[in-house]
Amino acid sequence: MATHSTTAGSATLERIERDYEAVAAQLPDAALARPLREQAARELRRLGWPKVTDEQWRYANLRAFDTVPGFRPSLPASARTSAAAAPPDLPPALPGFTRMLYIDGLRQGGALGSEPGGLEHWPPEQRLGLLGDMFASDTATLKIRGDARIELLFFNSEAATASYPRLQLQLEPSSELQLVERHLGAAPQAALVCPTAMIRLAAQSRLTHYRLQQCGPQTVFTDTLSAHLAEGAHYRVRQIALGAASARTSAHIRLQGRGAATSWQSIAVGRHQQVQDTALKVEHLAPDTQTEEVFRGIAEERARIAFNGHIHIAASAPGSDSRQSLRGLIEGDGAEIDLRPRLQIDTDAVRAQHGATTGALDDNLMFYLLARGIDRATARALLKWAFLGDVLRAIELPDVRRAAEHGAAGQLPDAAVIGALT
Repeated sequence: MATHSTTAGSATLERIERDYEAVAAQLPDAALARPLREQAARELRRLGWPKVTDEQWRYANLRAFDTVPGFRPSLPASARTSAAAAPPDLPPALPGFTRMLYIDGLRQGGALGSEPGGLEHWPPEQRLGLLGDMFASDTATLKIRGDARIELLFFNSEAATASYPRLQLQLEPSSELQLVERHLGAAPQAALVCPTAMIRLAAQSRLTHYRLQQCGPQTVFTDTLSAHLAEGAHYRVRQIALGAASARTSAHIRLQGRGAATSWQSIAVGRHQQVQDTALKVEHLAPDTQTEEVFRGIAEERARIAFNGHIHIAASAPGSDSRQSLRGLIEGDGAEIDLRPRLQIDTDAVRAQHGATTGALDDNLMFYLLARGIDRATARALLKWAFLGDVLRAIELPDVRRAAEHGAAGQLPDAAVIGALT
């Protein structure tokens, strides 16, 4: 098994390298300079393709990359031409937000690569971020001073086989940003969507980051995120993972300044043979830092859901506080949920609590509802909806919450029974 995995991984990496060499000269320096792309390519070659024998990649669907016909991104001229000929059916813009639309990784109605991006150091568990560095065709570079509300809408067209949305975000001291990042698109063939996000929060800044992944059923989605928080900075994430045939999120948050805090609340709902895998690492590197993690996952039919939550409290971070609540609901004979909480604590002066549970619907609650005259199908739907409620209620923007609820209901076969889709 390991030999087959290694051979398959080598073949995938060879395909990536061939496609990169074929388009390297055409990729715009405005997105990322050629020497930096070459550096990323060398680093991926050094690290090699991920293996299922690596604990950090154990539940990722690496075989899904075999279905991707090619790794070459759309280039600016072809993407703009196809977008103009067939504009996508997009959701309404969010009131009060500035919308930035990217089709196949390229900005529409604005200058491409208005400021060149830089490289992030991706550790081995985030090595697929190197793909975004190699193939980036545009970079959304945001520098925020003061208060702002921005919607980033990334749409994958039917013509694209691979796209690499890229976000580079910097919040100035005491600034505040509400950011909605949404990934849509239903290509009729297998396609790769490979976003990267590099985030820097200066002292006392605040970022609320809503992330909705609703890609089509043929999509292979793998996103990589890195965030660095200075003193007193707050980073709140509300992530909804619903789409794609196979999805992987690799996130690394570093609490580098005293009093920095992060709250990561997410749901994943899978049907059929979908795979939804999240690997989140939070490092407490300064005193009085805080982490809150809440995850709710439902695996229907033969889907597989995984969440790896690694919290490291360094010796330099006394007074830190971490809380972790991971829960999974199995709703199919072939379904699987894997929850892996991990606390690594190098100092005694901390407060930490964590819990992870996986199981079926609660029989006692089911009996309670049935005893009050509710039919079984409605009772099951109500219990599933309540299970996701912790995270859905944490989405404070009404339009975003409705989009998340509608998408989640579409993943639950019996949700229509309670009118969740209306």
